[in-house]
Amino acid sequence: MKKTIALMSMLLSLSAMAADYSCSGTEPFWDLKIEGNTVTFNEFMADETTTKEEIISRVDAQGLAPDFAFVVETKNAKATIVTGECNDGMSDNIYEKHIMYTTGNTVLYGCCNEITK
Repeated sequence: MKKTIALMSMLLSLSAMAADYSCSGTEPFWDLKIEGNTVTFNEFMADETTTKEEIISRVDAQGLAPDFAFVVETKNAKATIVTGECNDGMSDNIYEKHIMYTTGNTVLYGCCNEITK
């Protein structure tokens, strides 16, 4: 029990220091926000759906600066984010990061920017 409480405390403090991100993709159109301890995913298909889940794990790539490359996991999905110039293929917008979002048997690719407050 003490280990669980310590782990939860550590996760909360790490996510409080981590940046928030706004991500999106095309074909199909979707967006995703990583804010604090939650991931909110919106799919803009015929039956627009929004899924909001608590982050259970956020791990930075070893040997790299925090937020350069990291993985965020929820109970039902995983987002892998890597720094590098990204274009969504449909606009002239250039983003600072790439994202691979996996949920069930679906893998989506898109781009992200840090949310500035």
